[in-house]
Amino acid sequence: MGKGDGHARAAAEEGSSALEVELTLGGDRAALDRGWRTAVPAGGEEPVQRLRSTYYDTGDFRLRRCGFTLRIREDGERLVQTLKSDGPSSAAAVLKRNEWTRTVKKPVPSLPVAPDPAVRDAVGPLESAELAPAFSTDVMRRTAMVEVAAPNHGTALVELALDSGEIKANERRDTVSELELELVEGPASALYELAMTLQASAPLRIQTASKAKRGYVLAGGEGYAGYKAPALAFAQGISVDKALGKIFRACADQCSANHDAVLDRSDPEGVHQFRVALRRMRSALVVFKTVLPREDAAWLEQEASRLIDLLGPARDWDVFITETLATVRAARPDDETLGRLAEAAEVERARAYEQAEALRAPAYTEFLLRFGRWIETAGWRDEANRPVLDQSLASLGGRLLNKRHTRVLKRGRDFEQLSDADLHRLRISLKKLRYAGEFFAAQFPDGKPRTYIRALRRLQDELGWLNDAAVAERCLKELLDTQRESNYLAALGVGAGQVIGWNARAREETRTRIVEDWRAFAATDPYWRAGAAGSHG
Repeated sequence: MGKGDGHARAAAEEGSSALEVELTLGGDRAALDRGWRTAVPAGGEEPVQRLRSTYYDTGDFRLRRCGFTLRIREDGERLVQTLKSDGPSSAAAVLKRNEWTRTVKKPVPSLPVAPDPAVRDAVGPLESAELAPAFSTDVMRRTAMVEVAAPNHGTALVELALDSGEIKANERRDTVSELELELVEGPASALYELAMTLQASAPLRIQTASKAKRGYVLAGGEGYAGYKAPALAFAQGISVDKALGKIFRACADQCSANHDAVLDRSDPEGVHQFRVALRRMRSALVVFKTVLPREDAAWLEQEASRLIDLLGPARDWDVFITETLATVRAARPDDETLGRLAEAAEVERARAYEQAEALRAPAYTEFLLRFGRWIETAGWRDEANRPVLDQSLASLGGRLLNKRHTRVLKRGRDFEQLSDADLHRLRISLKKLRYAGEFFAAQFPDGKPRTYIRALRRLQDELGWLNDAAVAERCLKELLDTQRESNYLAALGVGAGQVIGWNARAREETRTRIVEDWRAFAATDPYWRAGAAGSHG
């Protein structure tokens, strides 16, 4: 029975919704075959199927913009129409998405696309004439059902699908070579267990971009854009245990959602948001270190720091080119030396982005899989820390936030006399306080956390600009050093001098303004004190 037939067939006949939970691994065909043989016993697979699918949308890609994909697939003698809630940013390692399936008689979309009123409200009025083919897929698929040991849950059932083929949009093509793991029954941790076994047998990698996503990229409907995670929303009274699950899952999903943009080099926000996710994760490891297993926390801290450092140069050049240099060029659009400088900077940026290719390496896949399994199995739980995990998040908040707030005030003492190095250390402390403050904010609503966090963010942004100015000077030094033999070295030197001069003037203005921001922050009442007296622990 082919993938999507068994447990989804009842849904297809009734037109109801089903929840799809899957993880996809990509790699070359030889590696995928080795992984397949590791998991599937001889004779355990179904006959090979050819699956041809056509994806439909409006001319302005309205379905996709509303977070849906619509396809009609030739499945043997049947035509099956499927609508999935597969939005542009749904790129977690393990996808969990609703789908509505029905059989149709003709290879044209049948309306309404789903019986759910919420879907119709989201999409709006839709006429058959508006829908046209956007792209298609032609895939040969091998499937098999495998049982996977799921710690504390007995066994789970997972359907494997080995796909090879292509995606087509107009005259453009993209190769399909992937192994999908779809959960049939059992916990999602089983997908990570199986994926780790497969990855150990062959160099595979997590593939977060679905066929639909790749098809829309080919069709020109979207690109690989950076993804900013929404603010964490914790219900009041949430336990420490449940909060940890939400925090770490959000960090893992934000990493996964941005790595395609990093590798595609198409949007500087991808690198930035990837590093934000890692910093938020690292901050959580510090904030909750007393309730986390020491070895696990140390490993995660090491991996987060490694990846942050790996992507640091790319981020530095992104900021230099798109912000610092762009500002100076906007003020002096006819300056040829700045144009030469921009060309040379792009060469340096490309070199920095080469380091990001490490995200294709097995070590990164191992990190995501191990981290994902740790989250799904709540690896922070043991009997020793259970009492702390069961208490409310607010019960930890006051004491932990007090500690970080006090550290910031100490670092900012005699603010006007602080050196650039001192300000950099203060900025790092503020960033850690901000992440911690966001973790706990919803637990102290009476203390007006927005006022405090807004003042903190404004100060952090100003200090961030000063740091960007220092980074710009370091980038210019590196650029001039690598361009020593360039015929345009003199022009590059003039352009660099102009950027440094511009930064020097702006730095003085910022230093004056930032003193007021510091005073405003220091005078702002910490919201956890005003909102929950006596909760400091």
